[in-house]
Amino acid sequence: MIQQSKINSFINSITDAAAEKRSRVGAETQEILDAERALIEAKAKKTAEDYFRARTAEIRLEAGKRISESAAECRKEVFGRRNEISLRIRSAVAEKLNEFTASPEYGEFLKKSVDRIVDFLGEGNITLLFRPEDIGIGKEICKDCFNVTVSEDSSIRIGGIKGINSIVTMLVDDTLDSRLEGCKKWFEENSGLYISMR
Repeated sequence: MIQQSKINSFINSITDAAAEKRSRVGAETQEILDAERALIEAKAKKTAEDYFRARTAEIRLEAGKRISESAAECRKEVFGRRNEISLRIRSAVAEKLNEFTASPEYGEFLKKSVDRIVDFLGEGNITLLFRPEDIGIGKEICKDCFNVTVSEDSSIRIGGIKGINSIVTMLVDDTLDSRLEGCKKWFEENSGLYISMR
């Protein structure tokens, strides 16, 4: 029995040592598994975050491209519409100016324009340029003007006068054509049809 008791004690001691070792190995294994799991989870989280960031950037870039394309198309459409309105209005104004050039008041307008140009250009030989349709009235207005010659200028389409001084080689453009063209920028700025490029 003593022998049996020693054997049992030896077996219990071995069993206890094995259980303790198994417990330590299990704890170490669990620590290794936990560390590996944490590492894998961290890598997976980083991969997911990187993918999410990259995908978000792609989506934003694509959305930005679509928004830019849409905005450019809208601006193009608005520019086209504004130009259409501007052309229509300038055509209507040109028509009114053509009606004005057929009126009796046009002769008085030309007379005042001649006086302004001659006063401005001063000394020297002055050439006044009229559209072909206005040459007759131009000669009539300038018949008593000293040092003034009258010539045709077919580039004047609507009406008015250009003056050239031979001494200072200066051109004064008091044509209705240039006045209408000068109003183009003013119209764009003041018509309420200004387009921002934002």
